[in-house]
Amino acid sequence: MRILLLLRGSAGCGKSTWIEQNGLKPYTLAADDIRLLCQSPILQADGTVGISQSNDNIVWKTLFNILEVRMQRGDFTVIDATNSKTSEMNRYKEMCETYRYRMYCVDFTHIPIEEVKRRNAGREEFKRVPERAIDTMYARFATQKIPSGIKVIQPDELDTIWLRMFDMSQYKKIHHIGDIHGCNTVLQKYLADNGGIKDDEMYIFVGDYIDRGIENVEVIQFLLSIMDRKNVLMLEGNHERWLWLWASDCVGRSQEFELVTRPALEAAGISKKSVRQLYRKFGQCAYYKYGENVYLVTHGGLSTLPENLSFVATEQMIKGVGDYNAIEKVSDTFFDTTLDNCYQIHGHRNTKQMSVQANDRVFNLEGQVEFGGCLRCVQVDAEGIHCVEVKNDVYRAPETAPEEGPKQGDTPVVNIPVEDVIVSLRRNRYIQEKKFGNISSFNYTDKAFEDRIWDAQTTKARGLYLDTAKNRVVARSYDKFFNINERPETKFEMLQHKLQFPVTAYVKENGFLGIVSYNEYEDDLLTASKSTLDSQYAQWFRGMLQQRVSAENLEKIKLYCKENQVSFVFECVDMENDPHIIEYPESRPYLLDIVRNSMVFSKYDYDAMCHIANQFGLTTKEKAFEIASWQEFYDWYYDITEEDYEYQGRKIEGFVIEDSAGYMTKLKLAYYNFWKYMRSVSREAIRKGYITRTASLTTPLANEYYAWVRKLHDGEDLDKVPKDICTLRNMFYRDKSAR
Repeated sequence: MRILLLLRGSAGCGKSTWIEQNGLKPYTLAADDIRLLCQSPILQADGTVGISQSNDNIVWKTLFNILEVRMQRGDFTVIDATNSKTSEMNRYKEMCETYRYRMYCVDFTHIPIEEVKRRNAGREEFKRVPERAIDTMYARFATQKIPSGIKVIQPDELDTIWLRMFDMSQYKKIHHIGDIHGCNTVLQKYLADNGGIKDDEMYIFVGDYIDRGIENVEVIQFLLSIMDRKNVLMLEGNHERWLWLWASDCVGRSQEFELVTRPALEAAGISKKSVRQLYRKFGQCAYYKYGENVYLVTHGGLSTLPENLSFVATEQMIKGVGDYNAIEKVSDTFFDTTLDNCYQIHGHRNTKQMSVQANDRVFNLEGQVEFGGCLRCVQVDAEGIHCVEVKNDVYRAPETAPEEGPKQGDTPVVNIPVEDVIVSLRRNRYIQEKKFGNISSFNYTDKAFEDRIWDAQTTKARGLYLDTAKNRVVARSYDKFFNINERPETKFEMLQHKLQFPVTAYVKENGFLGIVSYNEYEDDLLTASKSTLDSQYAQWFRGMLQQRVSAENLEKIKLYCKENQVSFVFECVDMENDPHIIEYPESRPYLLDIVRNSMVFSKYDYDAMCHIANQFGLTTKEKAFEIASWQEFYDWYYDITEEDYEYQGRKIEGFVIEDSAGYMTKLKLAYYNFWKYMRSVSREAIRKGYITRTASLTTPLANEYYAWVRKLHDGEDLDKVPKDICTLRNMFYRDKSAR
């Protein structure tokens, strides 16, 4: 928790011993420890050894840097130093005001100077200080006082600073109100349904009052109106950080706050001074007794009830322990490790959409209220515990949330004539056109990819072939879609609001894109890669089709594309010319989808596509899983992202995920990601004999492979060294097996 203990006393007064006796060493920053890190004990003129004071500039800079890192997390911290100067203590005081710490000074100056000198003489030689230094310290203690606002305690009064359990049994009822996220209407409905705020009932808000909802101003105004009530406790959530930064004239990293919440607060004239006062009211946790039961309330959720809650960092109380998706395990652990009369109530995270009552003694108040879910509340009274959910009908659909990345001002490419689309695409500097007579391909540039310039045009310009003379779509592939966690809208925790179940997962083959359609100018098949009709990839694709598909079936495909105005989109696995990361026993084109030649993306359903593919002797993508609910998707996701996962006993690139409304995202698996990175390591190591970023090699296998591939640089002819990772990987494992 946000508690800072300054120890004040001369060297030799017993501060370090006191720290050890009270189990505070793991929480202590000691100036002498940093001095010893800077320089080992030095030999002195009198033949003894001691701790050098010559590095004090870096010592104190280091100590304060570390202290600030700890304060940003809200770690309980002890400062083991003499703290003899008022100016030194004022610096700590300023930091405590910034980070909302309670500050105490443990005063050892009452110990007689003679006793301190006696103890000093008995210390290890290198820890002893000259007696004149002790005299100087005591002279300062007499003249330089402890600043006002710092509570002074004696060494035997440590127990008075710890967070203690309150008894709230005097209240008729205690309301625990879950994450609000800018949803004031549903909050007021809950309060009105329960008779408003009553003086004989207690109200504990678990945090996250702003962002994502559309009534942020109203929520803040309401909190300001109740913040001074004795029967209201507001805990701090993770979103309140952005509120504090704004009120302190700083800019945070949350685009949601900066682009939506902040402008609304400023337009409403919300006072920053009032917000700062509100923020200072926010608590870190609620720990109380009601009747015979004990309750712990935090924003993020803890895995147990520790003996001393003061040692738990505020960051863990706000964000919870474990990663964001570990809340089910956290809830079970709390149940298993605490007494039968201990209960926990929290909000913040609920990616698996658990019910309010996670188990018999843990309650989860995160109900996706900001997305049209429920405001969750738990009431505690003499009759027991009651869960209440109130549906929110005033919210912003998640699709309209602001997204990262620049936005282009050009006209969207859908629902407008193709001739206007062509003009618009040509005007966009992030899209390149390649001309093949009257047919042009339009694709996003490398710059768009590197800078993530994704808008309605750049996502459409991917394998898009337009007849610029007749203004129509000749061939096309997919609109660009993104990996899970690659974009704000594909963050895993957002997918529970985006995906419409059931969801289907298809095996993602590992090759390059090929497109087949009809070219009326040549009365022939149009066979193209993602961006050209005449590139090496297009030629490889054309040769693969001729090898794998009979001439009769190719003619049928041409007629089908002509009559139905569609494109056949393939993944081309070419182990001879272009092996990628996943090794296949043979080269083959896999039909991914049949896409209609229209500006608005539309494709055949899977069964219809398979039926047509069978007629033409084509191999189709594989349907791997059908997932009925978010709970199933959650478990499936964490199963397939394990490092050793294999799909039906084989390594694959990943999965393409498509929901029942056609929304698509994708997922690359651990094996693919690892060897894709090792491919880049191989290229650099073979060329130079080393890589410059060895810190990225974080596993034994990565380091073992790197040591092996470096040796290839020393060969006689680098031109003969294989370049593809499949061959290199096989060579590595053969050599490893031989060893």
